[in-house]
Amino acid sequence: MSGTVSLLERPVYGYAETDRLLRVSPGTAQRWINGYKRAGVVYPPVVRERPSDSRWVTWGEFVEARLLAEFRQGIPMVKLRPVVEWLRDYTGQAYPLSYSRTFLEQDGRDLLLRAQVETDLDTQELWMVFPVVGQGALMTATTRRFTGVIHASVDDDHGAIAALRADAGTPDVVLDPHVRQGQPSVGNIPTERLAELVCAGDSIEAVVDGYGLTEEQVERAVTYEATRRGAA
Repeated sequence: MSGTVSLLERPVYGYAETDRLLRVSPGTAQRWINGYKRAGVVYPPVVRERPSDSRWVTWGEFVEARLLAEFRQGIPMVKLRPVVEWLRDYTGQAYPLSYSRTFLEQDGRDLLLRAQVETDLDTQELWMVFPVVGQGALMTATTRRFTGVIHASVDDDHGAIAALRADAGTPDVVLDPHVRQGQPSVGNIPTERLAELVCAGDSIEAVVDGYGLTEEQVERAVTYEATRRGAA
């Protein structure tokens, strides 16, 4: 279990980089993760139990922010805070949404359903799972988008999420805190490096030969970097 704690609490990104990776407006990640103050009103964090002076985002915090990013369209995160707090208290885990079991196994989805009921989450657009008679708790379409980017889980009783696909459209591009300090990579090669080579005039075939990748992997790396710059 100690390895799991070490992974989820590993500092990997700054706030600005987290915004770029999540493709949200500047300052969004810090508000979700560390809370904020506006017009004299203090808004507690959604991800952290309490605000911190740290400038770093841990891997567990990033994974939870990645899930929240799927629910950000016109939905106030303040509505999800009680759910996260309930799960944190019930499970004793600092990052209860950073475990694949919570989404991929029935007992975890049942726990999410209970959290929604216990915290009176009556806005169905915010639900992560919904009840179906005879089938238990099923994931919503929004939650399935998140589980679709889970790349790997730690092999323990809880299944902490160890890596994420950076974008569902480019599944070869992975964010892994053990590889290149969590930078978007394909086959352990940073996508930024691969895109720079192609943009500088190297052919796809030359890059493939130089790094032992497939053409599709290189093309997806280039596509990912192009869409990331476009989103910025």
